[in-house]
Amino acid sequence: MLPSPCIICNMKLRTRRFPMKKLFYNATFHTMDDGKTAKSLLSEEGRILAMDCDPAAYSDDPSCERIDLQGRTVLPGFHDSHEHFLCYAIDKEKIDFYNARSVAEMAEMTRRYIRERSIPKGQWVQGGGWNENFFDVKKVPTRQQLDEMAPDNPVMFTRACCSTAVANTAALELAGIYKDPPKMSDGEVVLDEKGIPTGLLNERARFYVYSIIPNISKDDVKQLILDYQEDLLRTGLTTVQTDDFKLWDATFKDILQAYKELEQEGRLKVRFIQQLRLIDHEELDAYLAMGIKPYEGSDRFKVGTFKLLPDGSLGGKTAALLAPYEGEKENKGILTYTREQLYSLLEKAHLNGLQLAMHAIGDGTMDLVLSCYKELQEKHPKEDPRFRIIHCQITNEDILDRFAEQNVIADIQPLFIKADMEVAEQLIGRERLRTSYNWKSMLQKGVHISGSSDAPVESFDPRLAIYCAVTSKNLEGKPEGGWMPEQRLTREEAVGLYTTGAAYTCYEENIKGMLKQGFLADFIVMPEDIMTVPEERIQTLNVDEVWVGGEKVYEG
Repeated sequence: MLPSPCIICNMKLRTRRFPMKKLFYNATFHTMDDGKTAKSLLSEEGRILAMDCDPAAYSDDPSCERIDLQGRTVLPGFHDSHEHFLCYAIDKEKIDFYNARSVAEMAEMTRRYIRERSIPKGQWVQGGGWNENFFDVKKVPTRQQLDEMAPDNPVMFTRACCSTAVANTAALELAGIYKDPPKMSDGEVVLDEKGIPTGLLNERARFYVYSIIPNISKDDVKQLILDYQEDLLRTGLTTVQTDDFKLWDATFKDILQAYKELEQEGRLKVRFIQQLRLIDHEELDAYLAMGIKPYEGSDRFKVGTFKLLPDGSLGGKTAALLAPYEGEKENKGILTYTREQLYSLLEKAHLNGLQLAMHAIGDGTMDLVLSCYKELQEKHPKEDPRFRIIHCQITNEDILDRFAEQNVIADIQPLFIKADMEVAEQLIGRERLRTSYNWKSMLQKGVHISGSSDAPVESFDPRLAIYCAVTSKNLEGKPEGGWMPEQRLTREEAVGLYTTGAAYTCYEENIKGMLKQGFLADFIVMPEDIMTVPEERIQTLNVDEVWVGGEKVYEG
């Protein structure tokens, strides 16, 4: 039954108009609505008018375009609830060390980059994505090695986790931290046995170098978005919640304006929601003074949740733990805020109507954040705050129960197991590992979970993450039987992470995440059924078409 004309009128999108209805048929439509499937979808003006219409009823309707999907499979558009899109985009303009397997390879890639791009002496050379755990010799690069790679340039290479970086001597000197390295509680300039910087900068120590690298312009930011949004589409992503404000290459006001202008120009093919990483009261006050309301914007670009990074990464051993890392009695990781500092920022954001989403990898950080959330809700209760914690890797039974009791959302990254399975037990021990990466347990306890990538830390391709969530294996199909097989998700649950789960995180569960009357006509077309193909093929399934608001925006 079609909705009444008044309902159809209320469904209209403000920003785009469409000439006619479209009837998509001859496909299996996984609606993600309690396991229901359909055989057709009718859309108009960017919204779904009905599911399971009779194609024959529209055969003679001149106002309806009929689109035969030739027996393929349709899913709601994928939604990444947390990544760093502009970091991914600008990293494509820098040196990508993701596949480097030694410092020697990094050196060759650096020299080739300088040579091919004719980088002049004195210009910054930047790169990212390296991970010493994948090197032949599992050691972090040093400033001396970077000096040899680029003797005439300041250099900054960020680790894959984005919590740690290594700089050469020239960069450290320009930042003023080579001869007089600061002592910090929220970061570390790592020193050798002689008290000289090794080049390794943990957590906020990185800021000394990032802050002196010249900014790019607003127009440069716009071009990055235009150049790389297609990469999102080819993986089936139609909505991306992106944390871009600590893109050190641009100001947060330029970033907001760049997205806003592209939206007004009708050039955004993906729906973007900006997560607001404002790390101190000065930045938060500057943002609040702009008068932007929570989730203000359009269907293509809006602002979203307030975000902070209270700890670091597991691989970099900067995630804050309740007990020390295995074999390192003095190292519990790094907390970048005291409880008082963190609570004061959360309280200000909360009282100004912002949703809260905290990065937390270690159990020590989750314990802290959950405590702050509980106090906030007791002192300043809000009917539906949807507090979030992003990453949620190292957990224990108490923390899992508190997620459920406090109704806190867990934004997880299933693809993280690809790298973490190589080092997690060594870093935290078997007992702590048993209650970590516990996604199935979260679901069983009633915790809302969503799927995200943290790109460029890992790929933003949801197909890879869905494969890892379903199999508990790395992308090479190892180990046999799965790393943590008891935590494997069903395919419906895994796809749900990137559809219904992600939509819920940002109060969009009534317009996104399902193929349902009144929802946005955002969907993807695949040649085969992700719910039934052999497990090993989930990660390689093609995305044939992507439709956003009833418009085809990508064809593979």
